[in-house]
Amino acid sequence: MSTARKLLIYATLVFGTFACALAIRLAYLHTLKEHRLSLVPDALQVTSIVYAMEESWGFGPGGNETGILVYRLPAATAALAGTGLGFFENMPGNSATAGRRWRGSYSDWKETPIAADERHWPVDSRQQSLSSLDYLCRYGFCIEVAAALIRDVDSLINSPGSYYAYGRIGLIVVSPEKRLVVYLYNG
Repeated sequence: MSTARKLLIYATLVFGTFACALAIRLAYLHTLKEHRLSLVPDALQVTSIVYAMEESWGFGPGGNETGILVYRLPAATAALAGTGLGFFENMPGNSATAGRRWRGSYSDWKETPIAADERHWPVDSRQQSLSSLDYLCRYGFCIEVAAALIRDVDSLINSPGSYYAYGRIGLIVVSPEKRLVVYLYNG
């Protein structure tokens, strides 16, 4: 076999391997994005993720995970959401996407500020405001989140003007004014 033919075969194998790896990576990223978007109610019409930090320790029963995801709220939805709690109480249900089950479903919407309660937030009578890190790290599994983002989220959860609800897993906060949706989970 000639050297040129060997090089052609080698180049084809390298290119094929690279193309296959790239296709797998793109499929993974698409699936990850779709999963992350499924955590938000369809009615909010969110299509972009601004920030994501997630960690997992183990899997299945006994595994733990913590995360924060921030989404951009479209201007039209922000205008509707800014009309008040009624928007959230009357949001239509999610589309029946296969495998979605509980993701993106929230009820019992409330206005911020969020009040501490033993089920969701550590209750400390000395603490004047809630810290999103207390929520994220509640079970001892913390993640590194940008300090500026923590300050922004803490401001949202401790000030009027946003809306929140707990889901089966996690907490969602919607800020029409900032045009942001924040999803936090722990466990």
